[in-house]
Amino acid sequence: MTTFTIPTKSTFIEANGTRFAYRKFGAESGTPVVFLVHFRGTMENWDPNMLAPIAKERPVILFDNKGVGETNGRTPETITEMAQDAATFIKALGLNQVDLLGFSIGGMVVQELALQEGHLIRRIIIAGSSPEAGVNPDPVIFERMNRHEGNVNDALDDFMFFFYRSTETSKAAGMESLQRIMNQKQVESSDQVQAAQLKAVAKWAQPKTNHNYDWLQNIPHPVLVTNGIEDVMVPTKNSYILAENLPNAQLIIYPDSGHGHLFQFPELFAENVNSFLDATAL
Repeated sequence: MTTFTIPTKSTFIEANGTRFAYRKFGAESGTPVVFLVHFRGTMENWDPNMLAPIAKERPVILFDNKGVGETNGRTPETITEMAQDAATFIKALGLNQVDLLGFSIGGMVVQELALQEGHLIRRIIIAGSSPEAGVNPDPVIFERMNRHEGNVNDALDDFMFFFYRSTETSKAAGMESLQRIMNQKQVESSDQVQAAQLKAVAKWAQPKTNHNYDWLQNIPHPVLVTNGIEDVMVPTKNSYILAENLPNAQLIIYPDSGHGHLFQFPELFAENVNSFLDATAL
């Protein structure tokens, strides 16, 4: 694979009182792909081996949403407001149309953004995420997400538990990905980000009396839904629900993997993304 250097210096743009941090790189032409990161993540937390093949084919935009990483303000406590902030950022860049790639909580924001500002969006990738009122994980998962980190080993154990299967192959690939990510500049998210995102996810997960997921019919865009075969953080069943109820969706389930499937198989995931984004029809 051709070496691709991910920029480490952020650019800033101000809109509606928020100074958004972002990085744009990759191909000069084509529809830009805007990446929305996972719970507590910042734009430094993408695997470069996944980003590079995508950036070779199209412009890539990484950014920190309101209150996250290098972007100022307070992170809101609802997915709806997070989507509004993401739309503010995209519009501030003067972009008329983008592709979206949302991972985990980012995939929730992407769905809401598609409902709010559908005209801005061409195609969508939803990785390791769920519909509103989807299938919740075991309650112990929320408890483990909410606990304050102890030592470094505890944090590492939590990350590996949430993102990868317990198999040696999955854990080994996960550690390799984590090393690639940690080789980049790291910016930590605050306790306020963690608390706000947990509240937002909890609200998103609340059951609805209507379980037909009919609101997903209002997202007509071509959508690629992906996950690992065993996601303990956002149960894989949610990816099936998305694929079954979004009117123009396809689903890829990766073997021997979980929430972090896109990092466990970075080159394959990038190949699938590029193929989907290049398609002229679903």
